Amino acid sequence: MNIIKNLIKSLFYGVFICLIQISILNYTIFYIDYLYIYIIFIIYYPFSWNKYMFLFLSFLIGEFVDCCMNTGGIHAFSTILVAFFRLKFLLFIDGNYFLTKKNFSIYNMSFIKNIFYILSIVITHNMSLYIFEILKESINLNKFSFIKIILSCMLTSFLCIVYFFFRRIKI
Repeated sequence: MNIIKNLIKSLFYGVFICLIQISILNYTIFYIDYLYIYIIFIIYYPFSWNKYMFLFLSFLIGEFVDCCMNTGGIHAFSTILVAFFRLKFLLFIDGNYFLTKKNFSIYNMSFIKNIFYILSIVITHNMSLYIFEILKESINLNKFSFIKIILSCMLTSFLCIVYFFFRRIKI
């Protein structure tokens, strides 16, 4: 019963984040397409919940964004990659501490560790996303591509950090 409750809660949260991504962030006045809010789902998904359900939901979120943006699987690959390596990043940043606690939450980590955790996930996601975008469209790698990657990482990381500070209720 608890798994079904977590699945429904995660689906609702994932769909809500995807709708914000698709309807608001992709079609703004300035057409800022470097801000990816759906990474928040991957960063703050509870570690104690089912990891296979998490990978499946991450794939669904990426595929939903791909279908709406017509990007051909780039977002799905990037979300699966980051979801798969999320625990490895945390193991590198926090050591074995999170493995010993039963109800571990990233809200219990220090501020610096949270920043490194968020940055590692955002940079990995955006680098894989833009590398495949460059390969898909056969664009030459130039200064604009690097500026776009850096700007995307900065904006998305800033948004995730702001979300971290304003979020008081844990999932």
